[in-house]
Amino acid sequence: MRGLIAMLTLVGCNFVAGDTYPVNGVVRDVGERSVRLEHGPVPGALEEGDTTFVVDPNLARQLRPGDLVQANLMTAEDGTLRIIGAKVTGHEEPLALAPDAVIALAEGEQLPALTLPGVDGPVQLGAGQGVPTVLTFLFTSCPMPEACPLLASKLKELQGQLGQARIVSVTLDPARDSLEVLKAYGAERGANPAQWTFARVELDALKTLLLRAGASRVESQGDILHSLHILLLDADGRLLWRGSDNSWDVAEVAARINAPSGG
Repeated sequence: MRGLIAMLTLVGCNFVAGDTYPVNGVVRDVGERSVRLEHGPVPGALEEGDTTFVVDPNLARQLRPGDLVQANLMTAEDGTLRIIGAKVTGHEEPLALAPDAVIALAEGEQLPALTLPGVDGPVQLGAGQGVPTVLTFLFTSCPMPEACPLLASKLKELQGQLGQARIVSVTLDPARDSLEVLKAYGAERGANPAQWTFARVELDALKTLLLRAGASRVESQGDILHSLHILLLDADGRLLWRGSDNSWDVAEVAARINAPSGG
């Protein structure tokens, strides 16, 4: 079975609730209840990699991208590994970026114009898109209830609260999610095509879009491991707000995207 890591829900690993593991790494992204850590190997738990962990909101507020940390992980009852404590030991010096490097959008920055094949025709994103947009990423065969299925459930609720805005969900699995598969998935999930549409791009273009979104996607032994980012773009394709997990409130997101100024 293909799996996914979102908030570090681990598929195919047998952990015992209460097990603890030490880990060293660099903080790459911080959400309200999550921290993405580029870490070394964790014997008995993880290989070297880039993983998003569940954390207490109070701890998340103490961490910043670039922090070097020594952390403790604990296995929860639901099979996730959670950071239960972290000590900042330093801060990484920023790397010099190549002139053409793709980096994540900052708030107020405009996504370059691009056109995605969609289930109901081409989907315009970024500069010139013309409509406020809730941009999300998922895949139709995601096996984890708290990941893509939960996201889809919240988007179904959100679509009923949108004014002139729309939702665009881009598949993270273009190899298996054809436009026909996505259209059927949308119907199954109760998507109103006038408000919520689905799109796909080939993997190279998807990777670039994910970098712009500040999101992550990794394939490992047939699994798709990814973050749960949501972006709000105004009618000109400028980033209003970015969330990094499924903890966002439907009413608050609706208010943000429906605001006259777009934010």
